[in-house]
Amino acid sequence: MAYAELISKLMLLVDERLSPSRAAHSRAVADLAAELCARQGLDPDRGRAAGLAHDLCKEFPPDDQRKLAADYPGISKGSALMAEKILHGPAAAVLLGRDYGVDDDELLEAVALHTVGKPGMNGLCLILYCADKLDPSRRQGDPALVDRCLGLPPREMLLLVVSASISRLEATGHAIAPETLVLYTSLQQSVPAP
Repeated sequence: MAYAELISKLMLLVDERLSPSRAAHSRAVADLAAELCARQGLDPDRGRAAGLAHDLCKEFPPDDQRKLAADYPGISKGSALMAEKILHGPAAAVLLGRDYGVDDDELLEAVALHTVGKPGMNGLCLILYCADKLDPSRRQGDPALVDRCLGLPPREMLLLVVSASISRLEATGHAIAPETLVLYTSLQQSVPAP
């Protein structure tokens, strides 16, 4: 499927399956992901498609999310990716492949891992992770952080985004996925602090 066709379908799906606020978030993430892709010489349509799709299953019933996510390659029942708050990413990746014929492994991985990331991620996966966290329309969004991040090279931007995300989760008493902590540690060891 061509990305323009996929984007058209996803635009309809976010309106049909998501609340107005979640659909607006998905569009904002899609716009930012497309912009970041263009800056890095990547196809902006792939970024837009990933942004539109990343929360496609977020408002599905938890059991439906879990059933879909269980079919994502490499995820075991004990994985943090099967935690209720973050299993919508792998679920959306499975839905994209199964129902919409998406076979772009990098796009599917970006959607699946947009909540927790992974060490060594580059390209679309890194961009979607950052675009999701930097969406200025989010309640916890920090416009100064967004501006600062957008001026950094990709890996430095990722380090700052992960650090800010961990700080926000700690401040609000939310759990931090083990995968995110592994990502943070790997970035601290390999990326100069911004």
